[in-house]
Amino acid sequence: MRISHLQVSCCVMLSLYLLISGGCAKTGEPHAPILMLPKPPTDLSVRQYGDQALVSVSMPAQNTNGSPVTTLARVEVFRLSENEGNEGHPSIPPGDSEFLRRAVKLFSVPAAQFPSFLRNRILTIRDPLEFSDHNVIYSRVFVYAARFVNNKDQNAGLTNQAALAPIPIPPAPQNLSSEVTQDSIRIRWDPPAANMDGSTPPRFVGYNVYKTEDPAHFPADPINREPVAAAEITDPEFQFDSTYYYEVSTVGSIKGPNAESPPSAALRVTPRDTFPPGAPQNLNAVVDGGVVILLWGPAAGNDVAGYRVYRREPGAAEAALLQPALITTLSYRDPAVLSGRSYVYRVTAVDTHGNEGAPAVTTVDIP
Repeated sequence: MRISHLQVSCCVMLSLYLLISGGCAKTGEPHAPILMLPKPPTDLSVRQYGDQALVSVSMPAQNTNGSPVTTLARVEVFRLSENEGNEGHPSIPPGDSEFLRRAVKLFSVPAAQFPSFLRNRILTIRDPLEFSDHNVIYSRVFVYAARFVNNKDQNAGLTNQAALAPIPIPPAPQNLSSEVTQDSIRIRWDPPAANMDGSTPPRFVGYNVYKTEDPAHFPADPINREPVAAAEITDPEFQFDSTYYYEVSTVGSIKGPNAESPPSAALRVTPRDTFPPGAPQNLNAVVDGGVVILLWGPAAGNDVAGYRVYRREPGAAEAALLQPALITTLSYRDPAVLSGRSYVYRVTAVDTHGNEGAPAVTTVDIP
């Protein structure tokens, strides 16, 4: 097929137009990549847990640019070990680079494993402080810091640094026992005789007592506000027939940072109500036209369900229950009496667990 000069000219002009149009198109300004760097928390802390260290730090909520943290890949925990200086304080390095140069990386926890270390958005990692010479931990000061790394292997630096100078403290108490009363559960234990390093006397300021209904999950806080000085505690917060578990730890120090032993073996307690209420108060009887009216005051006890009235006939060896159902008032009318006879009445209180208390007794002579 022949192509005319006019067709060739049109094609050339169209190509030139497209080339010029494309060359005149505007391009956007170059942008720096957005860095999603987790902002380092500033609340890292460390405390002694037996012969171990517990390092705690909150999860970062924001990146350094203010955006929410969504790209965490891992957290790295570092420890610097120094010989103990004046009053147990180390010479903390002034900056991140110096700290990282002298410290060792203890742990690198991937984000997928965070749930195993988290409680209320606080990440807690245990350092076992394992050395060939066990007692070396009491002559060292350990400085900890952490850094959070995103999925591009980037970070915004270290958290704050926190130091721990371990002290020899006693192990957890042993031989926990319980005593249930109507108003409380009393937990007792044997005090420790020595510190974990074998030294004496035992060095501690008291005990912490932990309680739960789920033995797989003990709370982070004890039921006592301050360390318990005596080797026992009374717990008034309970319900009969419910099951509770108790653990007790030894508190070696409450000064920052504190020192606490691991908990004792858990003690299982299921309190049962075997405590009868008291006797009804001020039992009186009135005879009104051949009817005996009994009146009494409430029996002592916070779980009284009702009362039972018994009557012993003249010459009978035992008293008979006058009404099978519990009486829920503080009075009873007995019309089934005969004139000229003498009756002995007994009124008892019964609690919600079926425990029956001692009787109040009165004798009534029918005219």
